[in-house]
Amino acid sequence: MSNSSEPGRASRWLILLDHARRWFVLMFVFAVATPLGCNHGEAAEADAATKPPELPYFEDGVIKLPEVFAEKAALQSTVVEMTEVSPVVHVTGVLEFDELRIAEVGSRISGRVKEVKVIEGTKVETGDVLATLDSAELGKAQAEISAVVAKAELAERDKERKRRLLQEGIASQRAADLASAEVSVASAELRAAKQRVQALGGGSSDKGALGVMSLTSPIEGDVVRVRVFRGQAVEPSYTAFTIADRSTLWVRLSVFEGEVINIRVGDSVEISSQVTPDEVLTGTVTFVSTVLDPVTRSAEVRVVVPNEAGKLRVGQAVNARIRPSAARKQALAIPRKAMVQVDGKPTVFVEVGERAVMPRTVEVGAQGPDLVEVKKGLEPGERIITEGVFALKSELFR
Repeated sequence: MSNSSEPGRASRWLILLDHARRWFVLMFVFAVATPLGCNHGEAAEADAATKPPELPYFEDGVIKLPEVFAEKAALQSTVVEMTEVSPVVHVTGVLEFDELRIAEVGSRISGRVKEVKVIEGTKVETGDVLATLDSAELGKAQAEISAVVAKAELAERDKERKRRLLQEGIASQRAADLASAEVSVASAELRAAKQRVQALGGGSSDKGALGVMSLTSPIEGDVVRVRVFRGQAVEPSYTAFTIADRSTLWVRLSVFEGEVINIRVGDSVEISSQVTPDEVLTGTVTFVSTVLDPVTRSAEVRVVVPNEAGKLRVGQAVNARIRPSAARKQALAIPRKAMVQVDGKPTVFVEVGERAVMPRTVEVGAQGPDLVEVKKGLEPGERIITEGVFALKSELFR
């Protein structure tokens, strides 16, 4: 019994010795590695402490700009000074026909449409025939011309006959005078008959074409509306065609009373379509209303826009940038790109030393396309950051 237990105790001792040896090895490795790890961490902290910062940081109440960041953000500054500021008024409007270049065409008398010669979109010249009408009233007036012409010819022949008889001593002077008077009356009646036909919208038509009236275009342009068709009866009050010259268009703008006071007739206006904002046309202010809308507190400003290329269309929405000539002035101004919004307030970065700036809130006034007037917050001669402003703001006010 004792002989069999000796080998079991020996094997247990060997297992315990093996575990102890492994534990000792682990403890030794840990003891050696710990000081090495501590030394490495301390070295990393020392390197971080000696490495120069790469991002802006606060020091002594100012913002320091590391050289690496300044070069990466391409920071540039400029001196604040007095300069001319040309404010721009931004408004929107809708294009419409130039009312001085549009014409409504209709019949002066009752009639029935005989033929329509144009459709919408047809380009016409002054005097081009748009349609022809049959009119009994015009035919009657033209027929009267023929009767008066015959009467005038008869009176002229009678006058010549009386003149010869007077020379031969057969007719009296009174008879010759009466014949001359008849010629004058007939001539007056003929002129009156022709003027009546013209007033009705007709002409001295040839035989066989009595009662046919032509509707013609009074201007050069495009047919933008056709309201008649063949066989339709029309009255003098009916408008048959609308002709428009689209070489110039109007845009009516509603400008608030605080801005309209500086707008004058002749001011330049940049017009661009909301669909193609890069294509800019230059128009001119031709009218500034003296009456304010009591609801919107705005006044109408009318602009004439050139459209020789025909790219603009009536009814198209456009953006307008008015440059009021009366609002130009000398003021302390900064580039628009130098200003950012911080907590909803206009802010600039003022240089207070070498690669050192301070954010400063400013009060702005008139604003042009590139320059902004500064009423409070800056003094002439101070330097502000003008390039890399957004990169600086994004690092400081995250």
